[in-house]
Amino acid sequence: MGLNMKIFFRLITISFIGISACSNTVQSSTEKEISLAAVDSIPSRNQQIIDTIIKYVPIISPTYKRAVCTELVIPIVEKFYTLSKADKNRIRIITDKNIQELLKQDSPIPKGVYYALTEKGIGEPVENLQNVLPGDLVQFWTDTWGHCGVVKSIDTENMTMELYSSFPSTDGYGIQKFRIPKHCFFVRMK
Repeated sequence: MGLNMKIFFRLITISFIGISACSNTVQSSTEKEISLAAVDSIPSRNQQIIDTIIKYVPIISPTYKRAVCTELVIPIVEKFYTLSKADKNRIRIITDKNIQELLKQDSPIPKGVYYALTEKGIGEPVENLQNVLPGDLVQFWTDTWGHCGVVKSIDTENMTMELYSSFPSTDGYGIQKFRIPKHCFFVRMK
């Protein structure tokens, strides 16, 4: 992460700490150090992904009809790597098989962006929730539907995550909070 970005994020963190103090929220010096350390621990590629989302995604996905979740993720990845038709189909999870059955069989197909990036050698699996960082990509499935996006934040204690994604309730690009389900596949782009 460049020096200017580190300073920017530290100022945001310090501003947030100040706002928290004004709202009668007490934050210890240890918590402040953790907040500042967390900013420094985001890999530069992850920060580049977040910067790319902020710059391009409102244009890529102004409505859900124009770009569903996978059609938001594909152009973001393509800002860094060329994707083949097979790569894109893996992200889109093109299959005529039952997703829930594939999940039970631990098939790579429902893992979407995780499968595409790891298969191509441009992504590293993030298996432990404690290691998930902003800018990581994710594909997840509930019992009835699936979704993909880019992690904005994760709360492992409450098992929730905020994603940059395209979702029906945001009618395109937005930041949405989701519960972390059993079938959740995180990947970090190299």
